[in-house]
Amino acid sequence: MSTFHFKQFSVQNEKSAMKVNTDSVLLGAWAEISEDTKTGLDIGSGTGILALMIAQRNPNIELIGIEIEKNAFEESKFNFENSPYYHRLKAVNLPLQKFAPDNKLDLIISNPPYFENDLKNEEKNKKTARHTDSLSFKELINFVENNLSQKGKFSLILPFTESDIFKRFTKNSSLFLNKIALIKPNENKKVNRVMMCFGKEKSILKEEEFCVYQSQGIYSKEHHELTKEFYLDK
Repeated sequence: MSTFHFKQFSVQNEKSAMKVNTDSVLLGAWAEISEDTKTGLDIGSGTGILALMIAQRNPNIELIGIEIEKNAFEESKFNFENSPYYHRLKAVNLPLQKFAPDNKLDLIISNPPYFENDLKNEEKNKKTARHTDSLSFKELINFVENNLSQKGKFSLILPFTESDIFKRFTKNSSLFLNKIALIKPNENKKVNRVMMCFGKEKSILKEEEFCVYQSQGIYSKEHHELTKEFYLDK
């Protein structure tokens, strides 16, 4: 059994097509969460890593992890039930288009499907996880507009090119970009990932840029500082 151990919880990492990865850990640690956040939704939860990280960061939040792919849903359900936060986490096996939360959500987070025009992966589960066929950017934005609370925050991570496409789509929405982080693998590489936080209230945009690695196999100080509450000390 493949299990990824963090400081306060563990993640079974076998059934879900999309494994625990740097993107999810960065987003889970970076996402905006206020102290009065009570309800949250992880869209495309996969292993459940994002919901678990948010539950660790805020002891008052109740979260739903929604996942369309059956194997990934079963894995997130297992990980939720075997975590210290089991009483605050719920796994749901539905497409987002069929999901209707009982109340407005204070937090929405997603490491969404993104390869709109890339070659399709032949493995069905991975194709569902990585391509926007099952959830387009416009559908995602529309859901957030309709279900995010007035002071709520929506955070996601995308490759650089897709982040520009996503930002263009939000121009015609009620969402404002509040915070953005440009991520490079190292100082010699170009930005390849972008984390963004949106809200319904306009604010001064907070911008940052950092590298994941400072040298081969050595995480940067910024990465270490961001993720230190989660990764086991080595």
